[in-house]
Amino acid sequence: MMTRPMEQSALSLSRRNFMKAGVGAAAMLSTFRLDDAIVKEAMAQLLDGAVSILWLHGAACQSCTISLLNTTYPDVVDVILGTLPEVKMDFDFQTVIMLNWGDRAIEQLKNPPKDYILLVEGSIQTKSDGAFCTIGEIDGRPVTMKDWVMRLARDAMAVIAIGTCASYGGIPAGSPNPTGAVGTIDFLGVNYASRLNLPIVNVPGCPPHPDWMVGTLASVILAAKKLYPFPELDPLGRPTMFFGKSVHDDCPRRGQYDEGIFAERFGHDGCIYQLGCKGPISYADCNSRKWNNGLNSCTISGAPCLACVQPEFPDKSSPFFEPLPIPPLSLKEAAGIGAVVGGILAGAYWIQGRRSKHHGEQK
Repeated sequence: MMTRPMEQSALSLSRRNFMKAGVGAAAMLSTFRLDDAIVKEAMAQLLDGAVSILWLHGAACQSCTISLLNTTYPDVVDVILGTLPEVKMDFDFQTVIMLNWGDRAIEQLKNPPKDYILLVEGSIQTKSDGAFCTIGEIDGRPVTMKDWVMRLARDAMAVIAIGTCASYGGIPAGSPNPTGAVGTIDFLGVNYASRLNLPIVNVPGCPPHPDWMVGTLASVILAAKKLYPFPELDPLGRPTMFFGKSVHDDCPRRGQYDEGIFAERFGHDGCIYQLGCKGPISYADCNSRKWNNGLNSCTISGAPCLACVQPEFPDKSSPFFEPLPIPPLSLKEAAGIGAVVGGILAGAYWIQGRRSKHHGEQK
């Protein structure tokens, strides 16, 4: 039966839309497995000269990957196919979206290309010699996440920790931390430097905003190619372009905080500081960048910031709906020395939490 031109046009599917549908299905079903020689050759041609991405998943929920798939500017297909100008990347190993599987996938880790960037999602479990998390086998023996990270970090162009679990330990490292979960920087050491003499870059968040991941990865690739300066990092290893201001600074309820107008219940008018918001000690551009394609954020929607980008999340953010042990500043203090005082108090709060955490683990 002949198809009329209009019907044929309606039924046709562009390559881009086909890839979008395929990636969407992969995210839902984790079955994006193409093994066609023609497709592989096309991908090889498309990604010629790309920087290889080796993305390991440790102790985490994979929400960071799901957040990556929600990127819109640039398009997720451009990111995955590596078709961004000057920022070609090849996801050689990423368990949710890679083309290979089984032994062929593990081969990418055993014999990585010369130029690759190691991305770590999830914390690294160290107790019981890392047996809590393994990725594939070599000669019939399981290989632990910690062994892969140690092995691949040696020759990586750069190492990026994706999400709070990979950056600082996150939820898996919460007390009593039975698996000995740690962040990448604690595992490799604060003095770690990559093959290009670059420090570990942390992109925390539970999960991180898609822009934080894509923007950081693109910046690091351009820096590795000497086309762009390496991103400026704060003392916690985070890119200041995304983590340079507190959530509190850009909160639409900031004026109510300054005026001392605090909500007594969720849904009521007023700042939600007294309902557990940790915005004053949390540093990220959530309220100015917004989530879900620029639609919303935690505090804009009326929910408290849980400080999920901070190194002591979740232990020192808990209980989530109780206020910080730091009194809110008055309008005069907030307008004058409030920022300095707030920073000092917040720093002391996190440092004390970190000391308490390490002291508890040593017992």
